[in-house]
Amino acid sequence: MRIFRFDKTKYGKELLMDLGRFEGTPKFFFSSKVHCTDFFEIMIFRKGNGYLLLDAEKVEIRDNTFLFVAPFQKRRWYVEAKKISGFFLIFEKDFLATFFADKLFVYRMQYFYNLQTPPFFIPDHRLFAYSHDIFDEIFSELQQPRPDSTHLLRSILYYMLIKMNRAFCQYHQLEEDTALNNYAYAFKAALEEHIVEKQRVADYATLLGISRISLNSATRKQYGVTASEMIKDRLIAEIKTALLFSTATINEIAYGLHFSEPNNFIRFFKSKTGLSPKSYRDTYQIDSSFT
Repeated sequence: MRIFRFDKTKYGKELLMDLGRFEGTPKFFFSSKVHCTDFFEIMIFRKGNGYLLLDAEKVEIRDNTFLFVAPFQKRRWYVEAKKISGFFLIFEKDFLATFFADKLFVYRMQYFYNLQTPPFFIPDHRLFAYSHDIFDEIFSELQQPRPDSTHLLRSILYYMLIKMNRAFCQYHQLEEDTALNNYAYAFKAALEEHIVEKQRVADYATLLGISRISLNSATRKQYGVTASEMIKDRLIAEIKTALLFSTATINEIAYGLHFSEPNNFIRFFKSKTGLSPKSYRDTYQIDSSFT
């Protein structure tokens, strides 16, 4: 599988943010071959068609869709690229974290790393003007940088992320408070980093330096589910991705995710999905099953 890396020196010096138009991207951007990136992506489709297979989820690409993709999410595109128009905004986490001293900021945004909610929304009005406004300002700063351009771009990105989070939460009827509940956000971040080797609530409570009761209270308040449910959901997502996008055997996946034996792995997966791992792979690994 190909991994596309962020080009930090595209503009002559290290800059961890970029903006482009779909109309000017190479063909690989909408490739139906499995690929991923090592950066955050926000795609704003003025005109869309077809769908995206993102990890194990099918996402329809319609006009005016805002789509959010986190680093290393595997994807395949099934679209007519020539009929798509819009913008893609990409950035690395450190672009904001190093400046705002908030390493959890991207985890506070409800559209990234949210297994309970589809990673898109369609606003009922334009959040940003598509010409002679915020996008042109970003393009101008990128193409003709000034000594303070990095600071201005960070501020614009910060503004856009919060504005999109508000609209996303309104669209999906979610809690939009991003200021509190650091334990819930820290837990979400830890899940992304440690899900392969840590699959017990006690493991994460120890990692965060809090009790299991406090961790469950934080996740219930912020996400409406227990920490255990979040771990299981994240583990199922990891398994589905392995089944669809790798050639590893069922046994290899089971042991790779630290199940004591394949039978326990199979029972766990079937209890959450209604299918055995083999049945899931046989059913959904064929591209035509998603049409």
